[in-house]
Amino acid sequence: MDAIRWVLILIAIGAAAAAALWLGLSAPPAGPASPSQPTTVVAQPAAPPLAASAASTTTRAVARAASATASPTPTSARPAAPRIGSEGYGPHIDRAMAGDDAAAAWEAVRWLRLCASNETRRNSFETVRNQGISPEMMTQMMVEADAESRRCQTVTAQHRVMLPELASRAVRAGVAEAASAFAAATFPGDLTAAQRQQVAEAMRRDALAGDGLSLINAATSNPAWGLSDAERLSFLMAYAELPDHPEAKGMAKSLLERGALHLAAPPTPQQMAAAREAAQQILARRHAGGKP
Repeated sequence: MDAIRWVLILIAIGAAAAAALWLGLSAPPAGPASPSQPTTVVAQPAAPPLAASAASTTTRAVARAASATASPTPTSARPAAPRIGSEGYGPHIDRAMAGDDAAAAWEAVRWLRLCASNETRRNSFETVRNQGISPEMMTQMMVEADAESRRCQTVTAQHRVMLPELASRAVRAGVAEAASAFAAATFPGDLTAAQRQQVAEAMRRDALAGDGLSLINAATSNPAWGLSDAERLSFLMAYAELPDHPEAKGMAKSLLERGALHLAAPPTPQQMAAAREAAQQILARRHAGGKP
């Protein structure tokens, strides 16, 4: 069980700990590029459909509680993990960008997201430790975050603007959560309607398959991506009932109460009932290992 998983479990310990962790995990990194300044992505032989527009956008690290944690890559999509030494992540991200391996690209996305949220995660661990909650565990997590920070030292601004391009490769390869990572790093208005639809379809596919992080990321996605209020509400309800996510119910309740779903209007009892029914269908498919 990795450190991030322990953090999520600790959310259930008490309201104070949950608040500290939520703020730490959801806060965007300091110093994002200005939206008025276009970024440049290393040129590729053939620009993929999503990256063609993303190359002219700025990297916007909109880190929602789940996406900011940059969860471990599914085994089927993970390349052989390279040994990260004093060179840090930078050279490995460069190689992923220069290559054509979608799994390596997704690993690079994972590193970029970890580095973007590392400081706020470490601060969250320290805050929780200072509250007297699991001090030994929190100290160990702080040590791990410090080690992660050293690996992130070679990650530059040029690397950070590669995230949409790298994520788009993983989207086309069908990697779960890749569409959410792309959406979190890209302004919907910078894409064509067809490209936005492509992102929305990928987020919908991942969420309907019952992937935990994909569910919550799709639920809290910007409405401009095109997922309907009913869909996003059903995704949140499904996430809340995931049996292997003990923190999910409390987090879902908090998200809904705080308006994090950006619904056009508060859901009616009838809409909530419909969302729960749709959520049960998602969970049944997930349990059966089926596809939408």
